[in-house]
Amino acid sequence: MLTKVRLFRSTIATSIALAIGSMAIPLATVRANPSIPTSDNAILARQVITNNTAKPYSNSPKSLVAAEPQIETVSGIAETQLVEYLVANKIEFYGAYWCSHCQKQKSLFGATAAAKLLYVECAADGENSQRQLCKDKNIQMFPTWVIRGKYFTGTKDLKEIATLTGYKGKMNFKYRK
Repeated sequence: MLTKVRLFRSTIATSIALAIGSMAIPLATVRANPSIPTSDNAILARQVITNNTAKPYSNSPKSLVAAEPQIETVSGIAETQLVEYLVANKIEFYGAYWCSHCQKQKSLFGATAAAKLLYVECAADGENSQRQLCKDKNIQMFPTWVIRGKYFTGTKDLKEIATLTGYKGKMNFKYRK
């Protein structure tokens, strides 16, 4: 009998956890109730918890936008100069916030330099999504670099990007693919 009670309690707890995980919970509720599980260590203002993942929150249900993971690597002088060259030459980087390869690509640049890239978000629910542009450009894989009208897919080492683009500046990049 005791085993059946424990099994019943476990089943109820699992059902409640699944129900909570499938609902969007406003940030104020999360802050007021620390027992609500989250997978993020820090939840920023104007976010909700959906399936235990923090996402930006807006009052309009149609404007729920997914947040991109933060880059934790640090940009150096070479990475910053390469990005400045890429921007000056209108070299575009197409990706999706959920793409681990895109996150790896950005982390090679470091947070400061990656923020300056001409990045085009292709995920429909991504922040500043330009889904239609991605469709118009026939972007089918992430990441995709568009360099002078040619498409290059996959995560690229920064030296490879420098070679593909004709960059001649400093190449003592901190991180490798």
